[in-house]
Amino acid sequence: MKLSIVIPAYNEAKTIDQILTNINKVISAVKFEKEIIIVNDCSSDNSSIVLEQLAKSNPEITIITNDINLGKTQTVKRGLLATTGDWVVIQDADLEYDPNDFVFMLEQAIRLDVDVAYGNRFGIDNGVGYLKNFIGNVGLSLISNLFTMRRIRVYIPDMEVCYKMVKGSIIRELAPKILSRSSFGFEPEITARLSRYKKPNGQNLKFATLPIHYYPRSLEEGKKMHAIKDGLKALAEIIRFNLF
Repeated sequence: MKLSIVIPAYNEAKTIDQILTNINKVISAVKFEKEIIIVNDCSSDNSSIVLEQLAKSNPEITIITNDINLGKTQTVKRGLLATTGDWVVIQDADLEYDPNDFVFMLEQAIRLDVDVAYGNRFGIDNGVGYLKNFIGNVGLSLISNLFTMRRIRVYIPDMEVCYKMVKGSIIRELAPKILSRSSFGFEPEITARLSRYKKPNGQNLKFATLPIHYYPRSLEEGKKMHAIKDGLKALAEIIRFNLF
C-alpha cells in the first residue's frame, strides 16, 4: 500500500519543515509506503531554499516548482498528476491539520471499502477561527450537497476541507480535467467531479466522511482564505461544475 501526499506550498518556509517532520513521525509508525510531492507555487520567501535542503535529506520527497504563481487549484493539479500511490491525500503546508488524521482516514477508507474519504472539521470540537469563514464553509457545503447528495447519497458536511483522500487511479483520471483557476476552486470542482464519476459498472463512487482535528491560524500567521471574496468565487464554481 502506497500513500501519495500532495503538498501545495506558497510562502510557507516557516512551517513546511515542521509539517514534514510531523508526517514522517506518523508514517514511520505504520506499515505503508509514502511519497511526498511538494509543489512550490513560485514562492517569494525562502521556501525554495528550505525545500531544496529537505529534498536532499529525504529521497521520498519530490519537488515541483511553478515558474509563475498558478494559485492553489492548479498547483494541486500538478501535484496530483505526479502521484503514483494507491491512495492520494492533500496536505496543506501549514500546521492547521494533523497528519495523524490521514492515517486514520486511510485505515477507515479501507475498512469501509470506499473510494473517497472526506475529512470533517465539524465532526469533533475544533476551534472556529474566523466566524465568517466558519459560516461560509457551512453554507457552501450545504449548497454543494444540494447537487451532489442526490448522486452519491452521502451528505458531505465539510466540502472545503483540505483532507480529501481518493483512490489514486481515480484522482489521476480526474486531475487533467480540473479547470478552475481560482485559488480555492479545487474544493467545489473536485467534489462535483467525484460525485459525477462512474465506475466501469456504472455505479457512483462510495464516499465516507470522517472527523478530523483542525487548528485554525490567523491572517497574521499566514492564512490565505478570505471569507467573502473567496466564498463568492467558490459559490460560482459550485454552480458551474455541478450544472455545466
